[in-house]
Amino acid sequence: MGNLLQIFRLIIYWFILSAPLVYLMNTGIVETTSNLITYDVGVIAYVGWLLAVYIITKPKWLLRVLRISEVMAWHRLLGPLTLLLALGHYWFSFSMHEEIKYTGLGALVAAVIALLVAIIWLTPLSKQAKTTFDSFRQAMRQLWSYQTGRWLHRLYLLAIVLGLVHVHMIPRIADSLYFMMTFDAYTLFVLASYAWYRMK
Repeated sequence: MGNLLQIFRLIIYWFILSAPLVYLMNTGIVETTSNLITYDVGVIAYVGWLLAVYIITKPKWLLRVLRISEVMAWHRLLGPLTLLLALGHYWFSFSMHEEIKYTGLGALVAAVIALLVAIIWLTPLSKQAKTTFDSFRQAMRQLWSYQTGRWLHRLYLLAIVLGLVHVHMIPRIADSLYFMMTFDAYTLFVLASYAWYRMK
């Protein structure tokens, strides 16, 4: 029950944070309903990436609301949840422009690698489970260190940068002033917060 409540709270916060961008997207861009839904899914996935990076900085105000264990659980949950949305966005999107297509694909690939790294290197090994996958994880951990895994996990930052470029390259979205101002503000705030956290 506690895990379900955790997921429910995460989804509520995530969608509240996504709501302004979704609203500005749907009111500022003339598109078909199906295309707008596809864009909305991509925006929600992107906000999920931003949220995953932001909460890893352990902001004091958030720790007054949530326990550190819940914050880290949110970070772990956002990986697969955002990837599912990003895959849905990619699957149903279409663009004739290669730069739009490949920046989106690059962001998706970076997110996939970052999630796999988290599963293989950063998730604790169970002492009871002795599956083939556990053996594979153990072998990979001997090949590359935990610190290497942490660096590779930061590919989520690359996914965010490529996602940012991807959105800026879509003319009908880039022309929506209020959406782009809010989108860039979200991104700048999170990247600045992360940079400050790393420099402390």
